[in-house]
Amino acid sequence: MDAAQQVQELIDAQVADGRQIGVQVAAYLRGEPLVSAVAGTMGPDDTRPVQPDSLFLSFSTTKGVAALAIHQLADRGQLDLDAPVATYWPEFAANGKDRLTVAQAISHQGGLHAMPEPFAPEHITDWDAGVARTAAGVPAYEPGTATGYHAVTYGWIVGGIVAGATGRHIRDVIRSEIAGPLGVADELYVGIDEIPSVSGRLATLEIAPAGEGLPIPDDADFYKAMPKAMWPHFNTMPFRLACLPSGNGHFTARALARMYGALANGGAVDGVRLVSEGALAHMTRLETDDVDRVLGVKARKAPGFFLGGLGPDLQGNLVHGPIGANERAFGHPGAGGSLGFADPDLGLGVGITLNKMSYPMPGEGVTLEIADLLRSLAASA
Repeated sequence: MDAAQQVQELIDAQVADGRQIGVQVAAYLRGEPLVSAVAGTMGPDDTRPVQPDSLFLSFSTTKGVAALAIHQLADRGQLDLDAPVATYWPEFAANGKDRLTVAQAISHQGGLHAMPEPFAPEHITDWDAGVARTAAGVPAYEPGTATGYHAVTYGWIVGGIVAGATGRHIRDVIRSEIAGPLGVADELYVGIDEIPSVSGRLATLEIAPAGEGLPIPDDADFYKAMPKAMWPHFNTMPFRLACLPSGNGHFTARALARMYGALANGGAVDGVRLVSEGALAHMTRLETDDVDRVLGVKARKAPGFFLGGLGPDLQGNLVHGPIGANERAFGHPGAGGSLGFADPDLGLGVGITLNKMSYPMPGEGVTLEIADLLRSLAASA
């Protein structure tokens, strides 16, 4: 049985078992397409079959795309990862943030995870207000001394840095420097285009808010970073149209796989170079593996990416998450199960998009099953 058939059988079974509604899977191996497969339907109330060009809102998988934009600028000498953010964005220095470096900021060490309270939809859709609010923000701890997942606010942090270094909006930089060169400008959006050819391809999510069913106090940093009231809005058109480089990227799996396929292949695919091989060392360098004050668990973070590796499950056994056991693997998951990652040792780049959100225990879940199969196929190829 070839790779495509094995992946297809797995995702078909997940749909049949009710663990998926609609899903796309794509992977590149050593710069060449390995598999592209789809299964299921476009939403809980949308019976159209998923297509390879269907667009899935992929939450924090977006952060990896935005992080690549930062690394491209560093690779080209337009910014220094180890320079203070305020070098490029002077307003950010307010309230004791003057020494926080770019690398620290994009690895969630700025203490700016909290969203305004009470939550209002314009907190997502008003770009200029979000950037200004972030620059003026008062950190929850001394920047650089701890880490707490900037679930939403990461988007304005990377946006402010990119604008300060280039004078351009990060949405335009992602389009011109990543999506366009890779040939996926109509499959990789951070904020969609309001045109019928795009809106007709939008999958609808079965939304399960992060933290649902878990014993997390209402006043915890978890809900300060990811307000409960935020989640029902993500299927709405205003949220889809907004630019939120932390959480509203709309992708196909094959676009994510092509991007990460380049990063797993020395920075290039099909003659398109996204970054130099030297830049990849920064994507895999460990910035912090402290307990995350928002997530409540240890997390291995590089500048802008999560890293692979082992961690304990609920019984204390060492397990790996969807990015894998390899500590040099890097990428970013999204709330509910979407994922993009590169394993440079395997030469494997992966994209997984889905519309039935779930939060499995460590070492479990549909996304992990798919990623493990792809790693097995890559290792044996």
